[in-house]
Amino acid sequence: MNILENPKDIEKVLQKEFVMIIAKSHTCTACRTILDMMKRSVPNLDQIEIYNIYVDDHDEFRGKHLIFSVPTVLIFSDGKELLRESRYINYDKITRLIDLYKN
Repeated sequence: MNILENPKDIEKVLQKEFVMIIAKSHTCTACRTILDMMKRSVPNLDQIEIYNIYVDDHDEFRGKHLIFSVPTVLIFSDGKELLRESRYINYDKITRLIDLYKN
């Protein structure tokens, strides 16, 4: 699992063709298990690059992308946000988007 730490790396990753960012906090217990839950609930998860970012270390990212709660799952394509799920994650939406994009 890739953890984004450098602001320049964050901007490069957001420009990729199809990428998922999981915004977490160091103190969030739900954030620790979100990826395991997604692996069980999203059958096509291996078709998208996944990165973690700890928003407590990146206030600018948190503000720019309006992240008010964690965990927040963001899917980007070429710098544009395609999907945002916060706190209560709808795994079916994520599955459908990956299916649409990869087929």
